[in-house]
Amino acid sequence: MFQVLPPGGGHVTCGRESKVIVRVFPQIRMASVLTLPLPRESIHYEAVVNSARAYLRRRDFLTYATQLVPEPIGSETWTLAWGYMRQFDDMLDSAAINKTQAMNLLEDERVVVDRFFSGDFTTPPRSPIRHKWLSQFFDNERKFYDGEALKVVKDLYESAWGDVERRGVILSEREMKDLLYKKARSFFKLYFILSDFDLGGYIDEFSYLFGMGLGMLDDILDLAEDYSAGYVNITREEMEELGVDLDPEDEDFLKRIIDAGYLTYKSKKIMSLLISARQLSRHVRSRYVRSFLLRLSEVFAGPILEGRFIPGQKYFFRGGRLANMLLPKNESLAYKIGHRLMSIFLRYPQLSSFVFEP
Repeated sequence: MFQVLPPGGGHVTCGRESKVIVRVFPQIRMASVLTLPLPRESIHYEAVVNSARAYLRRRDFLTYATQLVPEPIGSETWTLAWGYMRQFDDMLDSAAINKTQAMNLLEDERVVVDRFFSGDFTTPPRSPIRHKWLSQFFDNERKFYDGEALKVVKDLYESAWGDVERRGVILSEREMKDLLYKKARSFFKLYFILSDFDLGGYIDEFSYLFGMGLGMLDDILDLAEDYSAGYVNITREEMEELGVDLDPEDEDFLKRIIDAGYLTYKSKKIMSLLISARQLSRHVRSRYVRSFLLRLSEVFAGPILEGRFIPGQKYFFRGGRLANMLLPKNESLAYKIGHRLMSIFLRYPQLSSFVFEP
């Protein structure tokens, strides 16, 4: 359970799935009686956005901090989308459900998502909190982005099907790249669109470089966890290049893959993408946005350059723990303070390695 303190007192208490109780002021009794989507100036809208912010904050600061960088509308709209994606992705990737159950979950979710795409943004009483986030996201997208983000959202949704379908299957290099393109590249493009950053006309290039780099990085750091859930994060061509012929059912599958030099092989590809992103950042005029791109590349390169590029490790924002302690529990106020702090935090490199100079 978590609490969100909106301005004026009260709280929003949200369970992981379906039960949502909103107590902001005495006249608001239950979230289930609110009609969504909500006007941006309403306290109900603020409570919905802040429930998503609180969910992201509970995971880790880097997940949460992405919404502190954009201006208010971008922050709110991204928060709603990111909260939904993060929660639903966790449900699909859980080792507690099998492939059939994950497919059934996607089928059920399709009914809701298709309705939102058709323009019906209403959510029935007792809807899961993630559906309320998604409904409000679609409404914001219609009001402030005029459909610009919808194609990217469709690609992200399709990638969820591809991700579930690959459980227990070794993909080809082309299949894996297509999946990462739809998933990780689209993730960054959605973020850049909603944040309304001036990327000097290079939004597709930055989305590709960061998306593919992060996608491969996650596949390595989550190698063991994904494997336990039935996901194989190495392609057939990569196995051939490493000179190994293994079955995912082999007891020592992961150990033999790592012993064959897979981590070094992938680290070179990831670093190439991140270095290209840093070089491209020279074309970005905004110092604030350019600093954000550089810090992001450093956060992702950290596990490799600091000798932590092994399954189970994490990448993180240095200073994040301190920043999280400084920010109040009131998520509206936390955004205002955090947004200002970001301009300070982004001035300082996350790495001191001379190998990674911009």
